[in-house]
Amino acid sequence: MKALRYLLLLIIVTGSVSCKKFLDTKPTDTLSPDYYYATEAQMNNSLTGVYDIMGSENVYGNSIFTRLTAATDESYYQRSAQATGTQVLNFDSSDPDIRLLWQSLYQGIERANLVLANIKKPLMDETKRGVIEGEALFLRAYYHFLLVSNWGDVPLILKPTVSIVATDVARTPAREVYNQVLTDMTKAEGLVKSINEIGFGGRVSKSAVQGILARVNLYMAGYPLKDVSRYAEALSWAKKVVSGPAGHALNNDYKQIFINYAQDKYDTKESIWEVEFWGNRIGNAYTEAGRVGNNNGILCSNEKEGYSYGFIGATPGLFKLYENGDLRRDWAIAPFKYSGATTTRINWTAAEIYQRNSGKFRREYELLEKQKNYTPQNFPLLRYADVLLMLAEADNEVNGPGAEGINAVNLLRKRAFGKNLSGEQLRTINVTDGGTGYLATNPPVVTITGGGASRNATATVTIAAGKITAVNITDFGAFYTSIPTVTISGGVGTGAAASATISTPGDEALTATQTASKDAFRIVIKNEREKELCFEALRRADLIRWEEYLGNLQKTAADVTAGAPASFKYIAMGGNNVDVRHLLFPIPLYETSVNKLLLPNNKGW
Repeated sequence: MKALRYLLLLIIVTGSVSCKKFLDTKPTDTLSPDYYYATEAQMNNSLTGVYDIMGSENVYGNSIFTRLTAATDESYYQRSAQATGTQVLNFDSSDPDIRLLWQSLYQGIERANLVLANIKKPLMDETKRGVIEGEALFLRAYYHFLLVSNWGDVPLILKPTVSIVATDVARTPAREVYNQVLTDMTKAEGLVKSINEIGFGGRVSKSAVQGILARVNLYMAGYPLKDVSRYAEALSWAKKVVSGPAGHALNNDYKQIFINYAQDKYDTKESIWEVEFWGNRIGNAYTEAGRVGNNNGILCSNEKEGYSYGFIGATPGLFKLYENGDLRRDWAIAPFKYSGATTTRINWTAAEIYQRNSGKFRREYELLEKQKNYTPQNFPLLRYADVLLMLAEADNEVNGPGAEGINAVNLLRKRAFGKNLSGEQLRTINVTDGGTGYLATNPPVVTITGGGASRNATATVTIAAGKITAVNITDFGAFYTSIPTVTISGGVGTGAAASATISTPGDEALTATQTASKDAFRIVIKNEREKELCFEALRRADLIRWEEYLGNLQKTAADVTAGAPASFKYIAMGGNNVDVRHLLFPIPLYETSVNKLLLPNNKGW
């Protein structure tokens, strides 16, 4: 096994004392581990340092959702000039994003090891001691999980660094790292508090541990370990979350989940674990604001609305995956663009499916004064929706399509189609007569009336060659009992007509065909994961464990090359570059000796 050097944050500090105090045995001007971990408050402060890594711009503060997971079948880096980097899968072991993520994760592990090595020192309540130990154990395991799932064989570090010289540590086989992750997380589950006791999603709770254990086991069941016995364990842990005393449930309003993240509001029934950000870096020294919504939001140069670089675009494949009436689409994928530096919104036409940004993290909802480059928006790590989908996936692999797994997916679909909030809604509007003489500069108004709705649907038109070619629904309305009337009037032009359809009770549920076999239901689950969890930094790992990363990216590239306008064919760059070596990140260059270019599990780098 080749040895590697790993970067750790050494918190070991030695102090100096004056001549007059050379006989003093306790330093008064340093924070040596020998003396620092002496009180409950100091232990909690040290634990905060372990959490702090999560919000680093090298981790969930920016890099993971902006660059490291940009190239998938659901997203792309929306800059045509970006020809190199992890964003377009044209990088090597010297890439700074790769190095800084590796370094940050091992810093987090070092901090956790220091807490765990000193956990018995202070006099304190044993239950509180156990909580600190449990959270530190889990975070150490989670950082190792991020390492092993992205790099394969990595150094497994379970003790604090004692020397700044002896830092060469051999890589541990991935299976052993995963097993240690399971051991640490399982122990942590018995020590940490319930999410109801904590009251918010920023700390590790029993539900968070159980849900992440389901995820870890699913990763182990897939590529590269392919230990299919782990599906049963994933199912068991997911069931603990679903049936546990915390009472987790879906938020009835999909978009509200992400508005809550923007406004520092907690919904622990749905959002089980999230990375905490706070403040805006205006007028204070607090720097825990991140780039959520700033780099992965809707392109906007108006700072009052909320400046966003719009780096993440939605692929046309993702857009087409959503069915008519699925309300998630026009939240997850921005249905509009901003006009210049104004707050004026211009809706995309039905044909404009290549230009759209990720729309989940919208800065307009932030309550604080807006700073150009940093936001207080939290980032989701584990939502109840994910737990339901993991339960369905694991149950299908163990038992085939069953009532429990099918019901889990149908719960998500019922929310997706607005049935909990709005009952039956408008489903489609079909143009029956395009009319003549219409102008896009003076379009007609679409009015939708009748049908017993408690809120009328709204729509706009698309005009081409003087005809109405499409009617685009902008609000699906609420609680229709019959088909409404669609009227197209005003502007110039005459003769256009359209008719509507509405949803019916239960039409959002999966069909018998979709659940007829394990293979059929597996496809449904994979698609639902993409529609529900897009832009939450999970898709790359899902595709890799399913052994679909190369094929799906190559198909996305082929579809874009064949159908995209010339100015958007660059979307295919990641799919054109993808190779088997991209299934794992390369070990950072500074960790390897000269000419040691081929490392176990990192072939090709």
